[in-house]
Formats: sequence, structure tokens, C-alpha cells
Amino acid sequence: MRIDRDNVLAVTAVIATEADRLRQVLETYGGARMGKCGGDPVSGDAMLAFNLRADALVASLWNYVKDLEKLADSVADAARTYGIAESDVAAAFPA
Repeated sequence: MRIDRDNVLAVTAVIATEADRLRQVLETYGGARMGKCGGDPVSGDAMLAFNLRADALVASLWNYVKDLEKLADSVADAARTYGIAESDVAAAFPA
């Protein structure tokens, strides 16, 4: 990705918006887990295995959101370095 003075705010907005969207999805659905599918002896093991994998995936996605947020902040810092007004930089982030 090439970032310059002409697109730095647009890049910031894209990254920050995606981080915000993913954060909202995780806040809404990140705690969803599977229950037992039936009373058979395998359902308990399947539930445990699925939920352990879900926990790992959700943790990984939270780390990705944090990385996107850090990247958006870094690109915003680049905008400031270019001399772009703080109000314009702030407007690139979701409300």
C-alpha cells in the first residue's frame, strides 16, 4: 500500500472503519458458543472442541482489531507529519 499526502486521510479512514466494524461484530457475536447437539456421548466432546477453537479464533480476531487500530493510529501520525490539521485527522476516524 502506498501512502502519501494525497491519500493519507482516506487510508486512515479505511483502516479505522474496518477496525471499528470488526470490533462491533466481535462485541456482538464474539461470545457465541456451541451447546451440546444431543444426548449422545460425543456431543460433550464436540462442544468442548468447538468452543476451544472458537475461543482461539475470537482471541486472534481481537488481536487483529488491535493491530488495525495501531495501524490506523500510525497512518494518522503520518498525516500529522504531513501537516494535516488535527480536525481533519480526527474526522478520518469513525464517530
